[in-house]
Amino acid sequence: MIRNILITGVSSGLGYALAKKFIANGDKVYGTSRRQPDLNIKHLTCDFNNLDNLSLTLNPFIKDVSHFDLVILNAGMLGKLETNLNLKIDQFEESFKTNVLANKVILDTLTYNNIKFQQVIGISSGAALKSYYGWSLYCTTKAAFRQLISCYADELPKTHFTSLAPGIIRTPMQDYINNIDENIIPSVNKFKKMYDGMDTPDVVANKLINQISNLTKLPSGGYFDLRNIK
Repeated sequence: MIRNILITGVSSGLGYALAKKFIANGDKVYGTSRRQPDLNIKHLTCDFNNLDNLSLTLNPFIKDVSHFDLVILNAGMLGKLETNLNLKIDQFEESFKTNVLANKVILDTLTYNNIKFQQVIGISSGAALKSYYGWSLYCTTKAAFRQLISCYADELPKTHFTSLAPGIIRTPMQDYINNIDENIIPSVNKFKKMYDGMDTPDVVANKLINQISNLTKLPSGGYFDLRNIK
């Protein structure tokens, strides 16, 4: 059976790998990102930092869809690694728009248009539960996103929601972290040591796809680490 699947952030990394594998499986993929990927999907080019434009463009993008079997809210940004005193309010606003509020726009737009969605996976992080020196932008927004998913699970009981931490993936985000001076941001040292052995997006995408049905057996709205799900 062909499934309708919506994935955000499909131009690179985990989102791209997931979209590619779902296409190969015969599913119909709808994707959003700032850049057009080389994938055979229905694509919406958008900037999650522009919420008004996102809301306007989403409506025609999904107008012919009656339901989504799966929604994967994958798009996100790390933001600058810097101490709080050196971060500006507009940097927090940008991160919150991309990592939190854009996801609300998507879920609300689906609901307002009476588009059913059976399962939602919000791509989370260990940063949603713990802090790292210099990671305030990422930690605060991932924590807020986790709570947003939990609240939607309470309010939309017919849809199954999961906040899923996929583990550490070799993506452009990790490339950026690997080039940060650990003498300035010492918390990056842990990730630098792991860099060469990190899973690729393809490997993690396979793990996630294999666990999709198992996620629905877990409490809706919960936070789980993909590496711990059997």
